[in-house]
Amino acid sequence: MLQEFKPTLYFLLKFFGIYLGLSWLYGVYIGHYDSRAPAVLDPITRGVSAQGTEFCSALGYETLIVEDDHLNQESLPEQTYDSIWINDSYAISVEEGCNGINIMILFLAFVVGFGGKLNNSLIFIPLGLLFIHLANLGRLLLLSFVNIHYSAETFHFFHKYGFTAIIYLAVLFLWYLWVMRYSGRLRAAKATDG
Repeated sequence: MLQEFKPTLYFLLKFFGIYLGLSWLYGVYIGHYDSRAPAVLDPITRGVSAQGTEFCSALGYETLIVEDDHLNQESLPEQTYDSIWINDSYAISVEEGCNGINIMILFLAFVVGFGGKLNNSLIFIPLGLLFIHLANLGRLLLLSFVNIHYSAETFHFFHKYGFTAIIYLAVLFLWYLWVMRYSGRLRAAKATDG
């Protein structure tokens, strides 16, 4: 019976090993910036803020980033963020959790854990990470406009549920593509059975 579940157990061990290992490394990275005095925003999140602002500027809006705006406000010591303003209106604060890295780690752990052809992995993983990054930038932009034009309750709903669900559905779609089309394992299994 154990033999029957061996592939599933192997996948789960690889998935959780990669996920927990990368999450731990990412936590160490974030902790390095949070433990400074004063705490500053990490370069990855700062880059996401800058790219979101550049994207918004390319659409014709006037944008401004207030770097490490948490130093100008009363906030929790470990809470660091940049604030983005669009057309002289506060749009959004970009914190560490807004940079998409956690969802990228989840995506990467699944693809590597599931396994597949190396050449396909070397193409699919970077393209998947790029897709997640662009989807996240779109999410931040849309949240900014929701915050500017609608109530705080509307922003809260879309921040907590709406756009979060969309980005997770996008990752599920990528996983589906990996399993069904690009990993090569499904075709290999059919060839073995056939």
